[in-house]
Amino acid sequence: MSDEEKSRLGEFSARLESDDIDVVRGALDDYQSAQAVTRWGGDNPYWPLDNEVRFAARDLLGRSPSGRSHASALTVMWHLAEEEDADLIAEVLEGAPDGEVREMALLAAGTALAQGEEPNGRLFALISDMVFDERLDVGERKDAMQALDDLDLPEVEDLIVRLSESSELELQVYAAGCLATPLRLRAHRDRVRRLAESWSEDAGWEAERIRREACEGFHSTYWKDTELDDPMLRKAHDELRFPLSDEGCLHAFGTLLRSEDPVAVGIALDHYDSSEGLRHVLDDEERAESYLPEVLARAREVLRRPISPAEVSALNVIGARHAEPRDADLLLDVLLRTDSNSVRAEAMWVASGVLDAAEVKDDRLVAALGDLIIDPSVGFCVAKETAIRVLAESLGADADDILLRALREGEPEVQAHASYYLVETGGLDRHRTTLEEVAESWDDRPPQRPWGQDPIELIFGKPHSVHWKGHRLADPDLYRAHKRLRAPVVDESYHQALRTLLESEDQAAVGIALDHWWSPDGVVKRGGEEARGPERALVLDRIREVLRQPPSPAGLSRTYGPEAKHLSALSALDVVAAEEPSLVAEVLETATGERVRERVLDAVEAVFNDAEEADLRLVEALGKVACDENVPLYTRVRALELLDESLGTNSVEALVRATRCPEVEVQAAAAWGLMREEVFESQRALLGELNANWPVEDAPWEVTRVRDMLNAAKRRPAARAGG
Repeated sequence: MSDEEKSRLGEFSARLESDDIDVVRGALDDYQSAQAVTRWGGDNPYWPLDNEVRFAARDLLGRSPSGRSHASALTVMWHLAEEEDADLIAEVLEGAPDGEVREMALLAAGTALAQGEEPNGRLFALISDMVFDERLDVGERKDAMQALDDLDLPEVEDLIVRLSESSELELQVYAAGCLATPLRLRAHRDRVRRLAESWSEDAGWEAERIRREACEGFHSTYWKDTELDDPMLRKAHDELRFPLSDEGCLHAFGTLLRSEDPVAVGIALDHYDSSEGLRHVLDDEERAESYLPEVLARAREVLRRPISPAEVSALNVIGARHAEPRDADLLLDVLLRTDSNSVRAEAMWVASGVLDAAEVKDDRLVAALGDLIIDPSVGFCVAKETAIRVLAESLGADADDILLRALREGEPEVQAHASYYLVETGGLDRHRTTLEEVAESWDDRPPQRPWGQDPIELIFGKPHSVHWKGHRLADPDLYRAHKRLRAPVVDESYHQALRTLLESEDQAAVGIALDHWWSPDGVVKRGGEEARGPERALVLDRIREVLRQPPSPAGLSRTYGPEAKHLSALSALDVVAAEEPSLVAEVLETATGERVRERVLDAVEAVFNDAEEADLRLVEALGKVACDENVPLYTRVRALELLDESLGTNSVEALVRATRCPEVEVQAAAAWGLMREEVFESQRALLGELNANWPVEDAPWEVTRVRDMLNAAKRRPAARAGG
């Protein structure tokens, strides 16, 4: 354990032992927050102190509740309660003042009851009574039943049966769901089926799930629309889906597996392989393992038969896990004769196992997978996608020839997957030119995104841009410059490419360059913050120029339409705003549209938040916006709000000037800015004059706010706190 970990645990332990209940409660909440994160993997960093946490929780539960102390303690006990805590939890549950405490107490109760060989009688009886207490809402009664549901006791089963007789539909459905587990269903299938059939079609998703569990069960993976002709086999299938005992279930499974009906064999193989099948309904699922040799032998026997309908199930049950090198001949026969993409897809996984298990790869099998990938008579499908993956993962760079052939001869979807796996296996360095040529042929529209990845970005690098994704620059020189920006290294050629785009007359090229300059994934990711320096002055010029221009043509950006150009420039402005207030002021004064002006005001706000005193140029620009009758009223008021929030007194003159505007809302917003403590007295007369001229009835809220503060100031000398 590191010194840092020891220090953290020591500090946490001290909090648990504090005499301040709020400190202890905060520590328990921190434990629970850390515990919640463990669902994504890893351990609770406080687990070495589990005993201390448990002791602290018990101590809080033994005291009268203070704030959320009981809720916090019970949340921890949900994870840490032991059998001996049952009486303490029962006592808290009996006196629980609110729904949150009851909910957490029931969760903790479920943990404590599960720890004992016999459930605590007091706690069990208390929760049982809650299940049927009609004074509680339905949700709390369900929570009570849930606390007992995991206990393997006949008393619990009796409670669930009683609850299923409730007149409340929600409780009926919940109870039926508890009875629809494989083992309980053995005794209660008729009851659950009757309930399910009595519910309306709109009873909810849980009711629909129960209908499937109780009325349909797991039919199969590949034969869901097929019913067996033989009555004996149909009976065995039903017994397999809804067994009354493990012995009966396994007998039914064997009947199907050993039959001469290929569909019955396929169903048996599906039940063996599926997590919803044989193991799901067995009480002792390990008993299924003894059937594995027979299952695999039967699957291979199916594959030896010409065009057996069960071959898809046979391939699925063998899969990569049970494949052996000797299965290569079976696979070659299957691939030669089948016209089913489902069969081909399952065959690919068996091929994966065969290739991985063999010390020497079977060239015939490799060639067969390669032929499938480029077979024009087979459209793009999961089988082709899987074949590419299997060859790349099994052969690595030795699959290059096949994947390059797929790039040349395959359909675009095949090209995309072949490109992805070539890059994954290091093929970009080996075959960059070929990969780039294929990617260019897609016109910045990848035909597929394997595993969510854009193969164009994998080949050329990313980002393409932020606001211009999918746009391809028509000019060859600009296209080459853009491609250079996407490469991972910053050198003089990178800066030359950036300047080429920034100095061009192409709106999209300039926007792409600005995106690369400001985005954290662009120049900074490649060369650090200092890599922005050489083009900074040019970027500032382009920001000025772009934000004076009208929007760009909508067709240049698939996502952002006509706003793309301005958004690129505004994003770059955000980066430099704090160091370039004069540029921000200039852009604000010359903004051509409201969207641009709004974003520039956001930049002004960010500058003011980091400044000790408002920059005079920004103040002047805000003042002009506030007094401009051509600007929408809400934007003018926003400008005055920013002047009000700015530090120092530089904004006073602009605020006074705005009080002379004819609009009452503008006057009042400016007046509010003049009511700060440091300027109030000097502006009292002006404020009084404004107030006298404002309407009394139906006054805007901005007026009411100022008027209330002026009235309060008459009763005391101080105005509101400074901005």
